[in-house]
Amino acid sequence: MQYGLLSSAIYDLTEEIKSIKKLGFDYVEIGIEEPKATPQILIRQKAQILGLLKEYRMQALGHTSYWVGFGSSHNKVREGWIAEGKEMIHVAASLNIKLLNFHFHGGEGQSMQTKFGRDIFVSNFTDSMLELSRFAKKSKVTLMLENVPLQRNGPTIKEYSQVIENTQGLMVHLDIAHAYTEGGMKMIREYVERFSDKIAHLHIHDNHGEHDEHLPLGMGTIDFNGVASMLKGMDYNRTITLEVFTSKSDAASSMRYLKGILG
Repeated sequence: MQYGLLSSAIYDLTEEIKSIKKLGFDYVEIGIEEPKATPQILIRQKAQILGLLKEYRMQALGHTSYWVGFGSSHNKVREGWIAEGKEMIHVAASLNIKLLNFHFHGGEGQSMQTKFGRDIFVSNFTDSMLELSRFAKKSKVTLMLENVPLQRNGPTIKEYSQVIENTQGLMVHLDIAHAYTEGGMKMIREYVERFSDKIAHLHIHDNHGEHDEHLPLGMGTIDFNGVASMLKGMDYNRTITLEVFTSKSDAASSMRYLKGILG
C-alpha cells in the first residue's frame, strides 16, 4: 500500500512536494488547479518538479478541480472544458503522471429535476469521458472518475456506473468519505462491491455523514475498522490519499492511524 497527500494549489508546488516528503508520505497527488498549479504554470516548473520527484524517489498522481462542466448541455461550455481536460492530460503526461482524476459532478440549476434532464447530463458526461479517455490513452495516462457528495438532485451511483461502464478504460477513483455522505457505511459497501475490479485509487477522510468536511480520521462518524475490513476483503493494495484539509500534520496522523488498522 502507498499513502499520499494532495498538494494545495494555493502554494507553490515545489514547496508542497518538499513538505509532503518531510511528513513521510510515499507520493504526492498533484492538484492541477488554480491559482498556482494551472497547466501553464506546471509546464513552466516541469524541470524543478521532475527533479524533486526523482530526488525524493516519489511518484505523482494527478487531481483536477471538481466543478468542471463535462455534463453541461451548453455545448460550447462543454467543448471548452474538454479542451481544458486535454491540457490537464498533457501536463500530467509531461510530469510522468500515470493516473489522473476527474469528478462526476454537475447538473446545476434545474437540469437534474427531470428524467429527461438527467439522461442528457449522463449522455453528455459519457461523451466527454470517451473523448478524453481516447486522448489520454495516446499520452499513456489512465483516467479515473471520482464520486462526489450527492448534491440535491445530484448524480446517483447508478448514473455514475453508467458512465464507468460505457467509457472503455475509465477507472474508478473511490472517495470513501464522499460515499458515506450519500448513504453511510451501506453506500461505501455498495461502491466497493460494485466496482471492486475497477477501483484504481482511494481518497480517505472523515465527516459526520451530512456533508463533505474533510476531517482527520476519527473526528467524524465513519467506521474505519469497517472500511479496513472491506478493503482487505477486496485485497486492495494500491494508492490511498489522505484528503484531510484541517492541516498536513493531521493528514500525517491520519495516515499513521490508517496504517495501524490496515496492517
